Amino acid sequence: GSGGSDATMGSDSSPAPEAGGGDGGDGGGDAYFDFDGFAHADGYSEASYCPDDDGDGWTVCAGDCNDHDSLINPCAFDTNDPSDPVGTDGIDNDCDGQVDNLITCETGLIAGHDQTPGDYAHASDLCDNPMCPRLKTSLWYGTNLANAKRITGHMGTPPQFSPHQGSFMSFLSSGNAQDNTDLATYLTCPGTDFNSTYMNPMPLTAAQNVNPCGTGVDESTVAVHDYTELRMTIKAPINAGSFAFDFAFFSEEYPVYVCQGYNDTFLAIQTSTQFPTGSQIAFDANGHRINVNNAFFEDCNSCTNCVTGPGGQTIMFTHICANPISTLNGTSYEKLIASSTNPPSQCNENKGSGGTDWLKTTSPVQPGETFTLSWIVFDEFDGILDSAVVLDHFRWHSTTLGSPVTGR
Repeated sequence: GSGGSDATMGSDSSPAPEAGGGDGGDGGGDAYFDFDGFAHADGYSEASYCPDDDGDGWTVCAGDCNDHDSLINPCAFDTNDPSDPVGTDGIDNDCDGQVDNLITCETGLIAGHDQTPGDYAHASDLCDNPMCPRLKTSLWYGTNLANAKRITGHMGTPPQFSPHQGSFMSFLSSGNAQDNTDLATYLTCPGTDFNSTYMNPMPLTAAQNVNPCGTGVDESTVAVHDYTELRMTIKAPINAGSFAFDFAFFSEEYPVYVCQGYNDTFLAIQTSTQFPTGSQIAFDANGHRINVNNAFFEDCNSCTNCVTGPGGQTIMFTHICANPISTLNGTSYEKLIASSTNPPSQCNENKGSGGTDWLKTTSPVQPGETFTLSWIVFDEFDGILDSAVVLDHFRWHSTTLGSPVTGR
């Protein structure tokens, strides 16, 4: 049948509130409600319904899925990195509803000379949490030419220098960010001179800049050229004690500019609570920066007494390469190039250039702090002979470190 009028259709069986007053004992009088414009019971407080019992700044209503652990909230990180305990603890640390999952951010990226700095952070796997942004700002400094940087799925012939995470990685260069896989005619010697001059952001003194031949020069006395810097301001997760990223460095300066003092260089500079004035965090066990004098420079042809001094003399120096130069196939840095006359250059004297192979830098952070990380590559002394770096697989670790570490 019809069952009743529209006014009563679908109503529940609860009695209507009594007119006038009431003692509230039956739950129906106006004493039960505080008529302040909100349908909350007397004695209601936001804290009682949306607590922050662990004092981490996240309430249950805002998305904290464990209000008894200050290291579990939407600003924590939750990875699947087997080298870190947080990544394999079986807990949804970042409260996104998934356990030990990796947040990715490469969707929408396209290989090529992208100009957007944030895209390079994403290509290198520095990703935001949906509810807690990690990448606060990202900016280019220096040459800022499109050709000096590239989002890519390879450096050279795959798979040696393919992304370690996802489908893309960042490629920064002191010349054109190219390889022979994308541009068969590209040559790293003489390379590309963008005719741009800058000051070294962290020059070494002669004593600090001692090379494998036992000599050094003061870097503050010479300008750098073709400077490319990606500077990122980052908020660390509340449960992070360190971060890591993978990189590989390549330089046309090997072998003839080994021990010459002024060298094309890759810098990773961190400014944070522990490093308030900025610290260079990528170097070998001997403290050498990432250039041709670095002990990790091992994808190359070995060199015996093949270094020429400033006066044309032969320097008695030997460098043994652990990996064959074919490791660099398709990068252009493996090509055996004779001396160039335009512009004048020794190039690599038919020995090929070289690179470091993949390395990993790990560096400490304070949980929850905002810090700055810069990735920089430049030519030193002149703008010819290209050098480059590829960067990928940025990730967080719960491990606390005393100082930065770079290794294979």
